[in-house]
Amino acid sequence: MSFAELFQLAKGREWTREEVQGFQALDQAGKNRVVRQLAAEAGCIRTEDQVGTDGVVYTAFWKEAEEPVR
Repeated sequence: MSFAELFQLAKGREWTREEVQGFQALDQAGKNRVVRQLAAEAGCIRTEDQVGTDGVVYTAFWKEAEEPVR
């Protein structure tokens, strides 16, 4: 899942060029905050902080699997 897909799920629209540029200009901690905020808004996205091989913390995100129908 891409950042653009996450934004679409959270906001119900594509992000603007200005929003993309603003996101890209953030440091990693800022990007992580935005990811967690968008995930919370979307409601169906899980997040987990993971330390990369470079020692930087990245917030991973993925769409929750739907519960099986019983």
